[in-house]
Amino acid sequence: MKYKNRLILFLFLVFVMLYAQAQNPGSDQVYGFDPLLHNGRIYSFFPQPETEGTQYMYSEFDTRGKITVRGTTYVKLTLNYDIYNQQLILNYTNTLGSTSLIEISKAWLESFEINGRHFEIFTTADTTIRICQVIGSGSYSIRYYYFKKLLPDTRASSQKYVFTDAEKEMFIFNGSELRKYKNNRSFISVFKNTQQDMIKKHLRKQKIKVKRANDSKITELINFCNSLSAM
Repeated sequence: MKYKNRLILFLFLVFVMLYAQAQNPGSDQVYGFDPLLHNGRIYSFFPQPETEGTQYMYSEFDTRGKITVRGTTYVKLTLNYDIYNQQLILNYTNTLGSTSLIEISKAWLESFEINGRHFEIFTTADTTIRICQVIGSGSYSIRYYYFKKLLPDTRASSQKYVFTDAEKEMFIFNGSELRKYKNNRSFISVFKNTQQDMIKKHLRKQKIKVKRANDSKITELINFCNSLSAM
């Protein structure tokens, strides 16, 4: 009788575990523990509880993220981008249902997609590794470098810290070097003299201010610039 009860209990526990796995799918269910994907350190940056704002680019993790590591692409991952520490964070769920946050190593990371935006890793002239959003392909592309600051709360008698809103630096990549721009005038100056007048007219006609334009407008703009290069 005792044996039968133990068997029933064992089968019940197996059922509960399998049900929990089905309700909590994660990268482990898709890929298993892949040393290529899970080779980063455990993420351990947690601001003080009173800190306002977040170190992340997005308020929630994207459950449909994509990562390319050393030529291998992984999809349907749960990702967020810590732009204060410049780290891509993977929310990893193993087969037992426990979760942990992993910093994806930039040594092997090539690119990732999160919330519909495409990011790539590149090394600057001074060998600094940077993560940038990339818009467009061709002779020219746009690169956005995002960052946040952690500052003391300026309100009287407050001892709290506050994360700033996301800020960005804007660049045009011409295939060999990055050229920084801040407004329409500096954007136009990056291109050849024979192209500048047409780009200026296009910006005016489409009422585009590059500093405030959304990704869709910037995509259309850089595609137009690339079409001039093909002429």
